[in-house]
Amino acid sequence: MKPINSNWFVRTRLKNRHIPLLAALGETGNLNRAAIGLGISQPAISKLLKELEDGLGVELFERHARGVVPTLYGEAMIRHAKRMLNTLDSAYNEVDALRHGQQGHVRIGTILTPCAELLPEVVRRAKLGFPELEITIRTGSSRDLLAIMDDGELDFLVARFFASSQQTDLRFEPLAKEPLQICARAGLVEGPMSRAQLNAADWVLPPVGSVLRQEFDALFQRVGMRPPRKVVNAENLLMVTTLVEKDDMLTVLPRDVLAHYARYGMLEEIEVDASIDADLNQGLMAYGIITKTPQQLSPAAASVLELLRDTAQQMGLGHEAAHP
Repeated sequence: MKPINSNWFVRTRLKNRHIPLLAALGETGNLNRAAIGLGISQPAISKLLKELEDGLGVELFERHARGVVPTLYGEAMIRHAKRMLNTLDSAYNEVDALRHGQQGHVRIGTILTPCAELLPEVVRRAKLGFPELEITIRTGSSRDLLAIMDDGELDFLVARFFASSQQTDLRFEPLAKEPLQICARAGLVEGPMSRAQLNAADWVLPPVGSVLRQEFDALFQRVGMRPPRKVVNAENLLMVTTLVEKDDMLTVLPRDVLAHYARYGMLEEIEVDASIDADLNQGLMAYGIITKTPQQLSPAAASVLELLRDTAQQMGLGHEAAHP
């Protein structure tokens, strides 16, 4: 790094007041008007100009009865002075924007259901209010997301909470449960499916060990049935929906996720035996907002988190959800 003492502006004793002086003289061409604009006396502005010229060793302005005219050196210094002022204004605006959460990078982890309605609306509002804000959304299972946030790679989550001895510093704000719906491609099934038909069908399901798969298997067990055995395990939603569309398979999705695909005529809910349907409507464990406590969120992350809370409230989330 270059020693600061070797910089020309140190050797010439350039002061912060010299920069607006140059810009003002470039705009007005008059010492008196420049002094008035800067809020200083004309003798003071004359002294500053002489200091600058002495330090640089060149004449910056030609003095005339009606004002001052910049020399070739003066024009160069005026140009750079204006550029410096603009840069400093931009620097302040950027710092001020960061301080108020209008710029920066926010990293959100989420499970599937909030991707259908809640988070798209949060992002829409965030981009309207903070157009310079960078937002990263990472999807995954709740357990995986909790581990990622624990490593400091995510600011907050919209996920399910799993208590453990290593996660005593987490705060959970429940939002909603996830009613489940069995679905298939549009037009595949007519009329309600019996228990036997459900058991014999081909399924594409989340991997064994996931919350959704555990709940799906438990659904069949609660009504005295064995879970289906003709199963393709797939976690990626694009793979799940593609298999359902092309291979006449069934799957189970949260209600809000299915509603998204149903709007485009890709998937539709399958009517099932009434006892199974009642269990499906009980929904999964509640999901909600998970933050670390104590945690010093950046102004940008804090702004988006507050926007998330407001959006969830306006969408009617959080009133009926219970703590797990």
